[in-house]
Amino acid sequence: MTGAPDDQPGFTLQEESEVVAWVFEELRAGSALDMLEVDMVVKSLMAVMQGHGEFLVPLVRLRDFDGYTTAHSMNVAVLSMALAEFLGLDSSEVRGIGVAGILHDVGKIRVPRDVLVKPGKLDPEELELIRQHPVDGARLILASDVRLELAATVAYEHHVGFRTGGYPAFGYRRKCHPASNLLHVCDVCDALATVRPYRDAWQHDRIMDYVSKATGTEFDPFFAGAFRSMMVRWQERVVEVDSPGAVLPKG
Repeated sequence: MTGAPDDQPGFTLQEESEVVAWVFEELRAGSALDMLEVDMVVKSLMAVMQGHGEFLVPLVRLRDFDGYTTAHSMNVAVLSMALAEFLGLDSSEVRGIGVAGILHDVGKIRVPRDVLVKPGKLDPEELELIRQHPVDGARLILASDVRLELAATVAYEHHVGFRTGGYPAFGYRRKCHPASNLLHVCDVCDALATVRPYRDAWQHDRIMDYVSKATGTEFDPFFAGAFRSMMVRWQERVVEVDSPGAVLPKG
């Protein structure tokens, strides 16, 4: 994958995972968003994906829920950057999508962990806490750096359905930003592919079937169609590991 000499160790996602976890912990403690670290993670992920050989889509599939938020944020960034690359966006746009992917769920730092890992049905108060995270995330991002309008917009809109459903509810019906629609497909697909406290992970074919059925209602047809095409054409390039420290294959 990287074209590194055989005597060199392969890439892992351990450092990126630790940095993302640290950024979220610092925010939880009341510190400002460290964009230098976020940018470093995005650039590092892009380097791993592009490497010196065939384009790669590396995803972390944890066996339990510990570390889920970090792994999910990285996976959504990777899938979103891959889709942006697949669509031919330029490098600066791909990086912007990657930053939005890392930060899309940052509002969940305001949700108590026992709610995030609850195995059963959420009660109305808990559900409201979950549904508040897009608003909290957008506020956190804008309070940290006013130049992050795209990331803040995506954080706010990434749970809004294309035509129906989702949250938060807009005061009037309007279109979401295209980046939000792009990331929404990647976000849902990664969440469905991951073990959650209340369900098992879905298999790939079931996820693709869901995307197909929800196209035009939950998902923007353009980005849903592009995502399905990407997953068919680049199927062999998707590499899943069961921990951030697992070594990714060389090209």
